[in-house]
Amino acid sequence: MKKQNLSLVIILVAISLTGLILTQILWLRKSVSVSEKQYDDRADRMLEDVLSELEQFRDTFQIIKNIPANELRIFNVVDTSLLFYLIDKYVNYHRLDPQFQYALLRSSDDSIIFKSADFQSINEKEAYKTCLSCIWKKEYIHLSVYFPGKKLSIYRQLLLWVVLSFIFLLIISGAFIFIIYSILQQKKISEIRNDFINNMTHEFKTPISTISLASEILLKDAKNPSAQRVGKYSKIIYEENQRMQTQVELVLQTALIDRKQLKLKKEKINLHNLIESVIVSFSIEAQKKNAQFELNLSASAPEVIVDSVHMRNVFTNLFDNALKYSNDDPIVHVKTNNNQEGIVISITDNGKGISREAQKRIFDKFYRVSTGDLHDVKGFGLGLYYVKTMIEAHQGSVYVDSSLNKGSTFYVYLPTGIW
Repeated sequence: MKKQNLSLVIILVAISLTGLILTQILWLRKSVSVSEKQYDDRADRMLEDVLSELEQFRDTFQIIKNIPANELRIFNVVDTSLLFYLIDKYVNYHRLDPQFQYALLRSSDDSIIFKSADFQSINEKEAYKTCLSCIWKKEYIHLSVYFPGKKLSIYRQLLLWVVLSFIFLLIISGAFIFIIYSILQQKKISEIRNDFINNMTHEFKTPISTISLASEILLKDAKNPSAQRVGKYSKIIYEENQRMQTQVELVLQTALIDRKQLKLKKEKINLHNLIESVIVSFSIEAQKKNAQFELNLSASAPEVIVDSVHMRNVFTNLFDNALKYSNDDPIVHVKTNNNQEGIVISITDNGKGISREAQKRIFDKFYRVSTGDLHDVKGFGLGLYYVKTMIEAHQGSVYVDSSLNKGSTFYVYLPTGIW
């Protein structure tokens, strides 16, 4: 997928997801508004029912009290115990919040005539009111009922839908992020694959061209061969063939690692001897680059149980990188020492160094430190991935400490005595 198309897809999906979230929020707000109106309607009907039944008790209550009409007070007409009973009855009937407060107030100045036992403060803006004029006409008095937990009650009713909406939005958002992440990963893998193919083509093209040229020269001199010329070009053919074979072997070993089919043949070896033999194999290349290997193999217990072939490849890769990424006159310091659990090997060069950002990815498969448009550093980006994987297969660890233009140090830890 082209970068522009991918960006367009991400933008469109992001807009759609944002629109869906906003729509869901608006729907929830609308639901809360509708629920509040329904609550208000039920509360109004509750007051109507209370007043209707209270009116039925008025005459009976007055007769029982046997009080003359001119001496009547509001409490001679309204029994507060009966009032609480009726409010509680119709609050439950209309499915309202059972935690309520109520009071009788003068309509003229909202002064309290009577209040419930649990009365604290009535929010008059949110209280529900009904006038008692049908049962008391001497002055305007109203019954005010307030539900402190009204909003909480409404939110509890909508809680299930809110939770489900949140879960579905979370799933959709997670799926969106996963899809975008997968697309970007696939794009990255595609770029890595193309880069690997380009590198492999370049790496194989050079030795093939060299072998072809050397073979052509030998064929031209077939009638009058010179032993010196034959030896020279035969050596070139051999070295380039070995180079190709090493690269192919590295790719094959990496494939085995990825398929988890790699089998280690462990044996007890002296790590100092292995390191020294690997350094000897770099003598020709070191001479070409005027490189020096400085050894400080001070580990008192250098014996480890490892696969000697793979461990040789590990140090070959590390020494090869130390030379490849160094400038003129490379100096490679190799040190060993023991700790309580095993042996630590450090390989320090005076090369270009590695940026902090690159250090985070340097052991990733196919990753190569960028050198701009130059192709002066050869390889597939498999060497350090192979090193890390192989060291970990031996229950060890590897990490790098580096600064740009100051060189790098690779630390390798290997446990001793583990089969």
